[in-house]
Amino acid sequence: MVYMKPCGDQYWIPDQVRNDSGGTVAKGFTLIEILIAIFILAIVLSTIYAAYTGTFRIIKASEYDSDIYTMARSTMERMIRDIGAISAYKGQIEFISKRYLLGEQEFPTLSFTSTGHIEFGNEGIPSGIATISYYVEENSEKKGYTLLRDDTLISTSDNQATAKGGFILCERLHSLTYKFYDTAGKEYNTWDSTSVSKVQKNGGPSMVSIHLNLVNPDDQERPYKFMTKVFLPINKSGP
Repeated sequence: MVYMKPCGDQYWIPDQVRNDSGGTVAKGFTLIEILIAIFILAIVLSTIYAAYTGTFRIIKASEYDSDIYTMARSTMERMIRDIGAISAYKGQIEFISKRYLLGEQEFPTLSFTSTGHIEFGNEGIPSGIATISYYVEENSEKKGYTLLRDDTLISTSDNQATAKGGFILCERLHSLTYKFYDTAGKEYNTWDSTSVSKVQKNGGPSMVSIHLNLVNPDDQERPYKFMTKVFLPINKSGP
């Protein structure tokens, strides 16, 4: 039973009212008030969640960008050192680049004689000229392809390059292109020092342009692009 106290021409209802047994009952929330509170809470939580996930997405993207740029820089630096150290062996310069089909995509190989040998053993770095080769393989575990580097000392194999697996130079490769330039500045897509071509025979190009594209997981049509140029100190065999 609700008791109402007259107040002028109106009645005043207290915050606490008495029930039929004489006790007091606290005034509660209506269903509309509860629904409004739930709706506001849902908005707040969704905003916090969006900010939380967005922050981690930015961090993850920044880490990927850092990995990509670090890998591209180390790859380019290694290739610059290798190609810049090109050298003749027994009076001949070997510099061969050909293109081949890997899956549905075309990639180049590059092989040349160089003093840029790397020794991973514990016996120190032996002297000698090595045949250094770059080639691409498919990567089934990660997106893109893998660029590998093979390094074989000629002096330890009597001028016979032994076949062995190279070490990984770069992963997440999207595409790779070499451009070769002779002393006149003419551009070539391939180079073969064993050919009968007057320009390419027994020598290498004057300059090599390397175009390295790495996979962009957010947009496959817009890979990360890197480019460098290497000027060869010597490009012809001696007399």
